[in-house]
Amino acid sequence: MKLKFFGYFIFIAVCIIYSLYAHFPSKTASKYIEQNFSQINSQIKLQIENIYPSFPPGIKAGSILTSYAGAPIVKLDNFKSLLDLTTVFSNAVTGSFKASVFEGIMSGIVRVSREKPRELYIETELKNLNFKNFQMGKDLPDYKFSGILNGKVTTGFKQGHILKNYGEVNFTDFSLQFPEALFSLETYSFLTGKVKFIMPKHNIIKIEECIMKGQQIDIQSSGEIRVEKQFQKSVLNIKARAILYPMFFMNAGNSMPVGVAKKDSDNAIINLHIKGTIQNPKIIVGQGIK
Repeated sequence: MKLKFFGYFIFIAVCIIYSLYAHFPSKTASKYIEQNFSQINSQIKLQIENIYPSFPPGIKAGSILTSYAGAPIVKLDNFKSLLDLTTVFSNAVTGSFKASVFEGIMSGIVRVSREKPRELYIETELKNLNFKNFQMGKDLPDYKFSGILNGKVTTGFKQGHILKNYGEVNFTDFSLQFPEALFSLETYSFLTGKVKFIMPKHNIIKIEECIMKGQQIDIQSSGEIRVEKQFQKSVLNIKARAILYPMFFMNAGNSMPVGVAKKDSDNAIINLHIKGTIQNPKIIVGQGIK
């Protein structure tokens, strides 16, 4: 009799759990998360599709589209987040997340404080993200890049402001395509690359170090990007030093920077100052890194 009663209890419990899962208000929950996230930082927008509860305790979503300053950044597929039950009654609730993105994996840890104004910290690890002719936003359709990316990024928010945001990403087989030829080349390719950055303010991206090495050209740069509401209008102030190799001269032909004239057997070093905006950059030759 006791076993029979226990069997009925298990059956009813399973039915209740299934009913809750089947009738979970996916759209309402998605809107609630999107609105709360936008309150943390108005520049970041989420679009969540098909969100459901999961076990162990957490949530999963079919996809999450993330945009920053109006420009789509990344779409996360098969997103899953798990809650750390040991932090439920602590000052900060902690959870982990994992998702598929660009044929690679994005994973990390999220911490949300209970006290208001709430603070949000995200530690993200990127593994083997494979970009293939990735367009830099709908307003910059002719700017494309490809490559394999790995790295780590840490971000903190409070009352819509960035408390800290820093990271380092590494590229391999990286290429950047411009809408118009620069020195007769529309596409610049690099074997390896590294970018180290911080965001001291919510609208300032400070590039501490950017190194890209290729067969045609090596570039070392640093500077700032002032992010505007329309990302393509963000203001550039970057200084760079480029080493041009013989293969660059062979491909560039007669379209060379002013003051640069080397034989095929020699390399050339030029200093650049990149100003203007992301949509309309202005490259000044001869301004060195100070």
